[in-house]
Amino acid sequence: MTDSFISQHRLSRRGFLKTTAAAAGLLGAAGTGMLLAGGLQATAHAEPSETIARTYHQSHCGGMCALACTVRDGRLVKIQPNGVGNPDFQTICLKGISEISHIYGTGRVQAPLKRTGQRGAGEFERISWDQALDEITALIKDTQSAHGKDSLLVMATSEADFGFLGPMLGAQDGGLTGIDVGVGNGLDPATGLGGGFAMGAPEARDWQRSKLVLTVGSNYCESSLPNAFTFADAKEAGAHMITVDPHYSTTACKSDEWIPIEPGTDAALFLGMASHILDKGLVDEQFVKLHTSLPFLVNATTGQLARHHGDAAIEVDEANFATNPNAGAGEIGPLAIGGNQAEGTTDGAAPAVPETGEQNPFYVIDGESGKVQRYDLCDNPQLEGSITLNGTEYVTAYSLLLETQRPYTTEWAAGVTGIPQQRIEALAKEYAEGPSSLALGWGGNDKMTNADISGHAAAVLVALTGNIGKPGAGVGVYVGPSYNGYGVALGGWAMPEDWAMIPSPVSLYDMPFKENNVHGAIFCGDFVAQHVAAMDNLTAWVDTLDFVVSIDPYFTEGAKWADYVLPATSRFEYDEPFGNVKGGYSQIVIQEKVIDPLFEAKTDLWITREIAKRLGLEAGLPPTATDRCNAVLASSPEPWVAELTVQQISEAGAVWPVPDRDTIREVVPDLVFPTISTRMDVYYDNLVDFGQELPQWEPCTEIADQELRRQFPLQLSNVRTRFRIHNQFYDADWLQLLYEPLIMVNPQDTESRGLVTGDTVRVFNNRGSFEVKVAANSAIRPGTTRIYEAATALYNVAGNLQSTTNDTLIERGGALMCGPVIPFSDTLVQIEKA
Repeated sequence: MTDSFISQHRLSRRGFLKTTAAAAGLLGAAGTGMLLAGGLQATAHAEPSETIARTYHQSHCGGMCALACTVRDGRLVKIQPNGVGNPDFQTICLKGISEISHIYGTGRVQAPLKRTGQRGAGEFERISWDQALDEITALIKDTQSAHGKDSLLVMATSEADFGFLGPMLGAQDGGLTGIDVGVGNGLDPATGLGGGFAMGAPEARDWQRSKLVLTVGSNYCESSLPNAFTFADAKEAGAHMITVDPHYSTTACKSDEWIPIEPGTDAALFLGMASHILDKGLVDEQFVKLHTSLPFLVNATTGQLARHHGDAAIEVDEANFATNPNAGAGEIGPLAIGGNQAEGTTDGAAPAVPETGEQNPFYVIDGESGKVQRYDLCDNPQLEGSITLNGTEYVTAYSLLLETQRPYTTEWAAGVTGIPQQRIEALAKEYAEGPSSLALGWGGNDKMTNADISGHAAAVLVALTGNIGKPGAGVGVYVGPSYNGYGVALGGWAMPEDWAMIPSPVSLYDMPFKENNVHGAIFCGDFVAQHVAAMDNLTAWVDTLDFVVSIDPYFTEGAKWADYVLPATSRFEYDEPFGNVKGGYSQIVIQEKVIDPLFEAKTDLWITREIAKRLGLEAGLPPTATDRCNAVLASSPEPWVAELTVQQISEAGAVWPVPDRDTIREVVPDLVFPTISTRMDVYYDNLVDFGQELPQWEPCTEIADQELRRQFPLQLSNVRTRFRIHNQFYDADWLQLLYEPLIMVNPQDTESRGLVTGDTVRVFNNRGSFEVKVAANSAIRPGTTRIYEAATALYNVAGNLQSTTNDTLIERGGALMCGPVIPFSDTLVQIEKA
């Protein structure tokens, strides 16, 4: 391998702690001895010029932190919080600080690269931008001419700025993601919030008004560093902070109490708590009657919710209707079949809020007359009970819940979760008394095959206790202040009408197994190594494509399988005064140019424009990034936003606050939910065929397999950390001083295998293997292991974490709000000394 990108990268990584020599060729060196492209040494001036520019950082972590950047002689030398607009941004995390070195680091792609060896070998040669773009554009034309526009796949992470590329090319969009939708698949249909990602919680400042903050499956103090002060604020305000986690996590150690739990059993805990709340009369009956679907009538034979023009037996039995004249049959137009989502919604889109309940009537039993009444016209529905109409029996969803909950006693839950029965009962009582916040996460139980059941059971808990829509009460993922703060309704650049991406009929995770028309792919971000489990299957499919392009500031694991690797700029580099405008934590944030593009890197918009020129499509793009920014503002539906310009925001300190943001943001304070009934719709009749219309316990597909566990006895959790954002920052040299990939194992499990901290171990199962150093850690539950996500071959001793992870997709996945979740942590492995 001569002058290979990847060989130099490995040399730099392996020798990082032993040498300070700068890597040559296509790699820039970290630290103070920066090598510019072409090998020119940066020199100091006698009178250095110094400026301060502002930008925003990562949106992928939900921080969207506004940063003030000091530039001296064209080099970024200092990053600190930009506290001009928001006093909450007075801290900065490790990742933000590390950017001073990271953007100059060994991981940067300095010039366009073209593959010379086998895909996956990481062998490339340096080529010019013109050659790269000419050849890529020719491949796009040839592929789409031969196989249709949808033969091209374009996927971009939230960190990329390639919103024009896919629509311009009419490419496939990659379909459902399979990531971060496990719990949301079960929770969000009930609330109509969160879009399938469980992002319907109030902001974390609300915890100060909670009596209990119950964190389950989330490591908030690691994965929401810019907002971690809210955890301490809530604790100081008197909230009881309890963390449920298999491992003694950072958040657990900062909590008032840590409750260990068997991995993959969060649903069992919630089911046991719900049973105790029902058994002990801790239900908020008024909330359940008026703000949930539990009083609704269900056809006892079909399991479908009874709805006007959806159930003939109810329609013709007028004698059993209450006497309210507005309740008669035939007054309202036809409606869709049973279901908790509005007709026409797909892929997890939140259903539109009906104008009135009359448009989507369900039925209840009137508590006074005992007759059937339309739900929105009854102030006192009966919770329990049944009624027979024209030979068909109907029963309330609440009565069905009482039946389905019978097996899930607290004694049963204790046996499944490993949590003592008394503790489950006390926790249920405390949660029911409220106001309580239930903080869920993406990095733990969310990555299990039964995660949707956990989310559904959490929705039932909330519905029974009314812990939503009032100060100190909420449910969902609280991680990331920009996800839970006040949103900003921004517009966008008006693209030509014929520019549109094609929804992929087969999602990326299924493309290795199902027939599809993808022949070429452009990945803006590391989709190959980050977004799919059992990675060997995906790379085998990628290797069959006609061409693959990777566009990223950094050389990722997935870039090894690309034919072309194009260097993009980081958030700190631009070729115009302004790059983009976004909604941050209850404010508008803008990207000012901090420094010129490094090496031969180009902005995402420049790359898109150059491809457009070669296709004769440039007229559909904004002439400048500043034009795009101003269009995004001017087309906002909110007048206060539409009146702004990017220049005004820049003059105000590069941030513009949302009005009234000092008031803690609440969710559905009027208790009108954006669901089809405008209530918490916890009965999912679209899942009747799977027996999950109400949450029913199912163990995980792999870690609960006792026969398989005899061969591979350790559960593998790949979780989030303060050192990384998914696959990002593994190549940040400063962070490498603090952390290298480690598989953490309980001392009992290292000792039984004759291992000591620092040993290199092989982690393996039937899908694949990788090698990494091991560390004995008593914070890890016996029988489990923990490694931080996206441990790739570039930074492990050998191999990729994702070659071992579970890619099993559950049967009901296609019926879920956002499709199946990829169960990365529902994985069993064995470890041995390498």
